[in-house]
Amino acid sequence: MQKTDVWHELAPGEMPKLLADKLEPFGFCRDGDVYFYAEDLLAGSFRLHVKVSIDGVVSTLLMDTESEEPYVLHLVENAQGAFVGEVRAAYQTVLDHIGAPCGEHGSFHGQYVEELLQYVQNTYGDELEYPWKDLDAAVIRSHLSQKWYAVFMKVHPSKIGIGGSQPIRIMDLHGTAEQVASLVDGKKYFSGWHMNRKYWYTICLDGSIPMPELKQRIDESFVLAQPKKRR
Repeated sequence: MQKTDVWHELAPGEMPKLLADKLEPFGFCRDGDVYFYAEDLLAGSFRLHVKVSIDGVVSTLLMDTESEEPYVLHLVENAQGAFVGEVRAAYQTVLDHIGAPCGEHGSFHGQYVEELLQYVQNTYGDELEYPWKDLDAAVIRSHLSQKWYAVFMKVHPSKIGIGGSQPIRIMDLHGTAEQVASLVDGKKYFSGWHMNRKYWYTICLDGSIPMPELKQRIDESFVLAQPKKRR
């Protein structure tokens, strides 16, 4: 591969930790201690190369197939324009396509979700679990009570009453009846999908709720999942 100096190393949170045993079944080729993958974007106008080192570091190189030169504008935060946006979206789609089957958190990855899961692990020592074979559904349970306090799902947006045609990632959290009644507004907070709507509510994992607020909701849900003290 030419121009190795333009590989972009992804920062922690840009992509979930990739599991080595999932890479080759997905389509990566191993060369020594490095795994390589390539996929065309935008009808072949670009070709995205992805490499994963043996210690899990992920790097990308996006090539313009006509000029055979690296393209980097999609990585420039303040780069604007419809075309750059289209390239950026296609680039992220490939990363998401890799992250779901190869990442340790399955469908639930991305900087926003990774930060939340890291907070839960650091604060409570609990991690995302997949109690079913479906990688589009997961839970976090308290290791103290074995009760769930967060349920992750990938659903059609119509399931929670919003528009859109593509599946979205949601999370159900536990609350008191009073809290749920006061929070649910059909904008940021929704009636609990697939759970008891009196005691559970749903949020979208799209960053619409600021992280400090989301951590507070996780804390509240965790408390409700703990064993009740005997009087």
